[in-house]
This record gives sequence, structure tokens and C-alpha cells, in this order.
Amino acid sequence: MDQITTAIYENGILRPAVTLDLPEHSEVEITIHSNGDSLDDKVGRALEAAGLSTPRQIRKSPISDERRAELARMYSSNTPLSDYIREDRDAR
Repeated sequence: MDQITTAIYENGILRPAVTLDLPEHSEVEITIHSNGDSLDDKVGRALEAAGLSTPRQIRKSPISDERRAELARMYSSNTPLSDYIREDRDAR
């Protein structure tokens, strides 16, 4: 009997997405057709389809990489952010 299903490959194991109608210890032949989509890609497309996310091809940073680097230099500090948070909490 032929069955077609999807599966997820994790930690070296192919895990079918649904329960297979097979007796235990059945020997099967597997043909792999990778759709090339990761779970992140599928979730991203689902969010876009639901109108909850901007399509990836339009999603761009509002600033250039050069400007981002300039801002990082301007606002970077040798003091860890956690120290600033503690100071703010202690001041309350």
C-alpha cells in the first residue's frame, strides 16, 4: 500500500507528520523530495498570509548598515546594560 505524507528531519531521525498505517517493524522504501522550506519559512508565510507580518521581500531596515554602525559607535558603552537597569531600580 502506498502512502504519501510529510515528515520532519530532526537530530538524525525522520519523523512523520501523521501516524502511519503500518504494522510495527514494517520495512518501507522512502523517496525523499525536499521542498526546501524550513519551519521558519512556513511560519513566516503563514503569518504573512494572515496579515500579521510584512512580506519578506519588502521588509528592509529603515537605515543603512553604515548608519547602523555609526549609531552603534555613538551609543556604545563599556558599562553593561544590566548596570544601568540596577541604577534605575535603585533610584526608585
